[in-house]
Amino acid sequence: MSAIGSSLAMLLSLLLGITVFCLAEEGDETCDARTGKCSGLEYASQPPCYFPTTFLDVAVKSVRQDTHNSKVITFELPDGESLNLPVSSAILMNAPGYGKEGKDVFKPYNPISSNSVLGSFDLLIKVYEAGVVSKFADTLKPGDRVGFKQIKPNVKQWQYPFGKSRITMLAGGTGIAPMIQALHPLLNTPGDVTRIRLLYGNLSPKDIMLKADLDRYAAQFPERFEVTYIVGKTADDASARAEYDWAGEVGWIDEEKIRRLAFPPEEGSVVWVCGVDDMYNSLAGSRAAKLKPDSVLAKLGYSQEMIWRS
Repeated sequence: MSAIGSSLAMLLSLLLGITVFCLAEEGDETCDARTGKCSGLEYASQPPCYFPTTFLDVAVKSVRQDTHNSKVITFELPDGESLNLPVSSAILMNAPGYGKEGKDVFKPYNPISSNSVLGSFDLLIKVYEAGVVSKFADTLKPGDRVGFKQIKPNVKQWQYPFGKSRITMLAGGTGIAPMIQALHPLLNTPGDVTRIRLLYGNLSPKDIMLKADLDRYAAQFPERFEVTYIVGKTADDASARAEYDWAGEVGWIDEEKIRRLAFPPEEGSVVWVCGVDDMYNSLAGSRAAKLKPDSVLAKLGYSQEMIWRS
């Protein structure tokens, strides 16, 4: 090699070394080019969910109507990537500018798709008249970008595999989201023999969300999964029988229905509740405080350890 060639080679090597040094100095993160996960980011669970504890934007892939006031929104992930969601857990959706004085506001949603789905995930969104984040979600269309993150309070203490032989799910309205999130691994994992009974309450038959998915699971796993739909605007409302020719349960999820339809309070059995505040108050005394002796579940013989509240 000529002297000039040697000099050029040394100069190139020096420049490359300086470039690498400068890149290393700019940050300590080691990032996966395919998934976007960086070692310098924090995650709320281990193994980590796709979303870190800081907001990360993804694009809307599709939107489909589920009921008259709810929809399922599919969001894109990198090809071949799973949401890798801890079951049970939620993620926070950011609604930029929708808060007071134009501030950002966010709300937790429980993804309803299975971790076996690659390249996307689904959220069930019900649009409320007084809602804030749901109104933002209602405006979304394919191509829009939305920020999500997951923080430690979004991850429940009970995680799949749950280690229970019988689970009674008591869900109201969008409280079905964490239940169907759990049904995916419960029913589709080889060797899992957990039995599940779901009591699902809504205002009317037209308000029952994800009914096709639930009916499909009930038909596919008749020995392990039973679903009972309960409709009524009040505890004793039976108007659906005449208005919708409804032949199922009416009213609300109450003491009599739980005694008749749920698994009894025995070892290996748990009751999982998710719904509106009045539902928690009636069934357990509150959403988070210790089980109250005069609550429905306590009177039926369920202990504090037998009750999960999402």
